[in-house]
Amino acid sequence: MNPLLYKDAPNGTLPLISDTGYMDSHLFIDWLKHFVKHAKPSVEDPVLSIADHHITRCSLPAVLFCREDHITFLTLPPHASHVLQQLDKCFFAPLKALYSSEAEKWLVQNPEKVITLYEVQGFFKKLIAPQPGFNSKKKLSELKVLSHTTLAL
Repeated sequence: MNPLLYKDAPNGTLPLISDTGYMDSHLFIDWLKHFVKHAKPSVEDPVLSIADHHITRCSLPAVLFCREDHITFLTLPPHASHVLQQLDKCFFAPLKALYSSEAEKWLVQNPEKVITLYEVQGFFKKLIAPQPGFNSKKKLSELKVLSHTTLAL
């Protein structure tokens, strides 16, 4: 993998790539291991992870890994975007808007250039920096998803 693709990535980023450019079941296990390091699921505090029902996430090794590491993995059926409507409204829409804002700032500062894959990680690094006055736990609790389960996005 070209290290320039992740040179400005947020600290702790796990750079993964497949031959096809798409997630595969082996990369997904690598991602799960990385996820466990950060989410720290346990019997007392299991983690819920929500994803689409793609075959890479439904492999037997992935299911067994999730069971052993206290991850409840919820996969949504095809065409179930209405289930994610609140998450889309409260998380993904603002993320897209902030990303667009960072991209616009970069284009103004670099008028002769185009955005390539090499800039994307730097944009996200700026987006995940703590923002004054933003309380992520409060926002997530407004979605009514935080109870006794840690939500890892």
